[in-house]
Amino acid sequence: MASSVSTLSSVHDFTSKSSIDSILAEINADNSSILSALMKELSKEVVVVEEASALELMLKEVRSDDEAYEMYNDYAFRKGFSIRKGLIRTSRRIGLWIMRRFLCSNSGFKDVKTETLRKYERSELRTGCTAFIQFSITNDGVWTVVRHNMTHNHHMIPADKRYLLRSQRDITGEQLKYLSAMKASGCRVSDLLRAMRKEVGGSPNLGFITADAYNALAAEKAMKLDGKDCNQLIRYFAQRQSYESDFYYDFELDEHGHLISFFWRDGRMKRDYEYFGDLLVFDTTYRTNRYDIICAPFVGMNHHCNNVVFGLGFLGNERIPSFIWLFEYFS
Repeated sequence: MASSVSTLSSVHDFTSKSSIDSILAEINADNSSILSALMKELSKEVVVVEEASALELMLKEVRSDDEAYEMYNDYAFRKGFSIRKGLIRTSRRIGLWIMRRFLCSNSGFKDVKTETLRKYERSELRTGCTAFIQFSITNDGVWTVVRHNMTHNHHMIPADKRYLLRSQRDITGEQLKYLSAMKASGCRVSDLLRAMRKEVGGSPNLGFITADAYNALAAEKAMKLDGKDCNQLIRYFAQRQSYESDFYYDFELDEHGHLISFFWRDGRMKRDYEYFGDLLVFDTTYRTNRYDIICAPFVGMNHHCNNVVFGLGFLGNERIPSFIWLFEYFS
């Protein structure tokens, strides 16, 4: 693989010595923050990386969107970057695709105006990279590479870390079936992943990371949830709240609008917590229900040494944000 990296410094041009003197005078006027900001700006680097010295994929032909994606994804793995799907152009006359683009995963910038509010911030990895590949599609279904921009504004990923790239990770149906079956038998997902890594010879050979496994299992669980059951549950909670002033409930949806967690407590639970809330036991080991959702009761003990329930929640997963969301009711 031939690649060249050049570094360009973004330096402001000052037209005259007098302009430099005036700026330095303002900086020296006990304003060290301006000096540090200016030096930081002058020290910024614009990274320009070329994938290769020659166009390898130009005029290559494939027969489907999946084949085009796999071809560019394999190429991206060899060079050290991740990809994602981009623009599609459709013929107005016949309604078929005539152009398709695949982009570097660092292409563009996220639209912060359309993002939903989260309790935690995700790392921003996009850098406005312009690298892409473009296919022209004929009426016969032949996909031909007609454009290939190989210029990136970020460094390539080292070979020993490329298995972590998002487009290179995929959990197969057999792997997901194995995880689901063993998890239903009582095995911990972390133990299963540890055994799978050892069997294939390490994380780079597994094909996915821990987060992918939990995401796939959560998605499979969400497919089991019947929308009628979820809607009926929320309707029941709303009816109880309408005629019970002390009844409270809340629920959490994922980005696709699926119910993943819910919590409720009635007036008696509230009063028990006010009297006996000094002792609080939280346990999530019980999950023998149809949907395999984690039952998370808040339990205490009254003055007769009997167990009392302060609240009851069901969680779709064991991630930290889900527990934080649940514990907010007792903070």
